[in-house]
Amino acid sequence: MPQDRCPAQRLKFKQSTAASNNVYHAASLVLTKVDMALSVHRPQRICIRFAGFAFVCLPVLCSLPNMAMVLDAQLQQAGLFKKVAESMKDLCKEVNFDCSEKGMQVQSMDSSHVALVSLMLRESAFAEFKCDRPVSLGMNVDSLTKILKMTGPSDTLKIRHRGDTDVVNFQCEGSDDRISEFDLKLFQIENEHMEIPEQHYKVVAKLPSSEFQKICRDLKEFGETLHLTGDKDGLKFVVSGDIGSGNVLLKPRETEKPEEKVSLTVHEPVTAAFALRYLVNFSKASPLCGSVTLGFAPDAPLLVQYDLETEEKGHMKFYLAPKIDE
Repeated sequence: MPQDRCPAQRLKFKQSTAASNNVYHAASLVLTKVDMALSVHRPQRICIRFAGFAFVCLPVLCSLPNMAMVLDAQLQQAGLFKKVAESMKDLCKEVNFDCSEKGMQVQSMDSSHVALVSLMLRESAFAEFKCDRPVSLGMNVDSLTKILKMTGPSDTLKIRHRGDTDVVNFQCEGSDDRISEFDLKLFQIENEHMEIPEQHYKVVAKLPSSEFQKICRDLKEFGETLHLTGDKDGLKFVVSGDIGSGNVLLKPRETEKPEEKVSLTVHEPVTAAFALRYLVNFSKASPLCGSVTLGFAPDAPLLVQYDLETEEKGHMKFYLAPKIDE
């Protein structure tokens, strides 16, 4: 039997002591008790007083108010959400998308607890966004990327979740009127939200994201540890290993195109060491934005931040613990 149609109710009733004999005058229905189930397999108990009688209604598999849509969002271009998922998949296996009226947030650590991913996809990034109550949607990131690979970069993407289901629905529509729809199974993921303290970095650099990605990819051939230095000479990336060593020095530069600009703010010179393989993974988020911001200080995690196309739409932040010399 389809669950969106409510069958006849079984009614059990008893006469109230306050009722007059066989008096059935016009009266309003007063709802005195509602015990709502979170599953359609558990009946509701509804007690209604009418004309001095108390009725206990036991609906059978009746549709519940939780059938209402909890999340209903639409992105004008599916490409943004696709890039977000691709940026996380090599670091996090499963994540909670925490949805609220402010938008979508993700905070997750890698399995070794060395790196932290923090996503803020603001409500303003969506063409339409409605979230009736805060809800956490636990998703397998690899499965999510498989679904999003089926979407075109300019397709519109709808993301919907009903309160009584354990799936999130994705619907993409292309310019050729092709509509694809997918349901992704949700998971219960244990994940405590951590407050990230405001950090005052001694060195802050902003550079083209494509250039940062190329530096990380090139230098990983020489070793596993990157020594990052910020001083008056510029931003220096140094790697050494069994086959030799390599380094790249970036100096501040002004250009007509903002995404090609290199800016450097040094409050005091800093040199810190980080695992290069994580930086290679972070740099895969380069398609999100034309520039990337690096922030670091002595004995503090490195910040790698990408805006989601624009600052107003949100950001993707990566934090990496430094390597401490023993």
